[in-house]
Amino acid sequence: MRCLLLWSAFLIGQFAWAQEPPKKEPLYGHHGPRIGLGMATQSTGGLFQNTNDLLLGPIIGWHFEIPLHPQVILQPEVLWMTKGFVIRNPAQGVRSRSTFRYLEVPLLLKISTDKQPDGMYLIGGPSMGYFLSGRYQQWLNGQLNTDVKYDLGSNNNRFQFSAVLGMGMEGPKWGFDVRAQTSVTPFERLIRVQNVVYALTFSYRMGGRPLVVQQED
Repeated sequence: MRCLLLWSAFLIGQFAWAQEPPKKEPLYGHHGPRIGLGMATQSTGGLFQNTNDLLLGPIIGWHFEIPLHPQVILQPEVLWMTKGFVIRNPAQGVRSRSTFRYLEVPLLLKISTDKQPDGMYLIGGPSMGYFLSGRYQQWLNGQLNTDVKYDLGSNNNRFQFSAVLGMGMEGPKWGFDVRAQTSVTPFERLIRVQNVVYALTFSYRMGGRPLVVQQED
């Protein structure tokens, strides 16, 4: 009987040793292109306190996802985007447009609202912008009479830091979000105006979980 118990304990121990401990499922990050449409303006107070009309402009770039937790992702992006504003004076038939092209590098934190993969998420974080080029145009009674390159003056800041907030939805391959950002450092030192952009962006998600092919016996 004693030998039987020893042999049973030995076999159970061998069986338990042969079973590998459960491993945590690895986290895989996505990356891919991001495109969208931005509505830019300027403000002296912050979001939704516009001092000028909205200027539409494209957003083109690339995003990267670095998983920190099943529900938390660090999402740096590199974007080419448009900032600026439009001024209309219908009484005098004058319309002017100031267009600023920026290289924007947001460093966002994406937080999923569900433990399941994909679905709804919140985003937020800082962004650094670099002024690339600008243009000033003016129309009088519908006719373009001024079209000049916008050169930064001594009162303008080429670098800008902004704060970004938004929310979105994503699936295994596609995602979209709505976001708003306002500069923290002013575009003009004297007037203290901020560049504001409201945007709708779409992303294509590449990479992520590798495809597992089941082999037939």
